Amino acid sequence: MTGYTKQEFQINNTSFFIVIKSLNSNKGLDISVKLPSYLLDLEKDIKELLIKYLIRGKIDFKISELTPVSNTQLDPIVIQQNMRMLKGIAPDAAEGDILNAAISLPNNFKPSDFKITPKLKKEFLNVTKKVISSLLSYRQKEGRQMKKNIVSYIKNIIKISKQLIRLEKERVKHKKIKIIEQLNLIKKDINYNAERLEAEMIYYLEKQDITEERVRLQCHCSFFLEVVEDELAMGRKLTFLSQEMLREINTIGSKANDFEIQKRVVQMKEDLDKTKEQLQNIL
Repeated sequence: MTGYTKQEFQINNTSFFIVIKSLNSNKGLDISVKLPSYLLDLEKDIKELLIKYLIRGKIDFKISELTPVSNTQLDPIVIQQNMRMLKGIAPDAAEGDILNAAISLPNNFKPSDFKITPKLKKEFLNVTKKVISSLLSYRQKEGRQMKKNIVSYIKNIIKISKQLIRLEKERVKHKKIKIIEQLNLIKKDINYNAERLEAEMIYYLEKQDITEERVRLQCHCSFFLEVVEDELAMGRKLTFLSQEMLREINTIGSKANDFEIQKRVVQMKEDLDKTKEQLQNIL
């Protein structure tokens, strides 16, 4: 969602520049449009263009005037308003000082005879479309690199999760050996029902089994990669999938109780954290 672009242009012998800044936002699309007072009729149309093309992000849009001094004149109405405001703040100040301070304030100049017409409005909107297109190009260039990074993180999680198959078999094997050794130590002194004990052991081992979580994690990862390749505005969906992936990874870590598996859990969470950080900048 981040991006920046600036462009200067001239309309009706008056020079302007447009600046668009785009930042990450959890609110969807948050738009701020700043225009000279004589261009306020453009605000609605500009917002519609920003909504149509930029989709998500905190968008700051600004048109400013760069008219040479020879093409501008003082706006007496604005100056008088500034003087009244300053007089209210400092009633004992000299008139000359108040006038100097009022003239130094911004927006005291206006373009000579500049009137927005349907034709000029169309020109402004065409320039705005070009600047938005430039911002989109900036976003897309950055997005291609982010996509490459995110895909590598998710593929690494899939790779690590496949290592869990072998580690899980070894873990179960060691658990069984340990349980049998402990039973052999106490079976001479304790009477027990062999069938009931077998049922309890099966329940115990199933409760610690991570196969279901591992399979779901791989399914989430595969779907994640499909969405990255096939959809345009994917940020919200990928964020949801990353939360589901974290849920499965955390469950694997809590059920495994095995050092080697815990190491893989830490590695997967590290890749997922990197992914979630990148997702904050995805539409």
